Amino acid sequence: MTKSLPSFTTRLTDEQLETLRRCANGISLRFDAPATVNALVAGGYAAQGVAGVVTVSAMGQEYLRTHAS
Repeated sequence: MTKSLPSFTTRLTDEQLETLRRCANGISLRFDAPATVNALVAGGYAAQGVAGVVTVSAMGQEYLRTHAS
């Protein structure tokens, strides 16, 4: 018998959430705090591509949909 584990999402800080929203709106994160951007990338909410371009991942899009204010 297979049990499904409860799903959970790490709660982003207000600063991380605002940064993720800005990224989703196409705003460059070049001047944002590197620790905030790195945390979003490490958490899977964003992806860092060529030349340091950061984009919102599918997981990040889902987080934004479920935590819209």
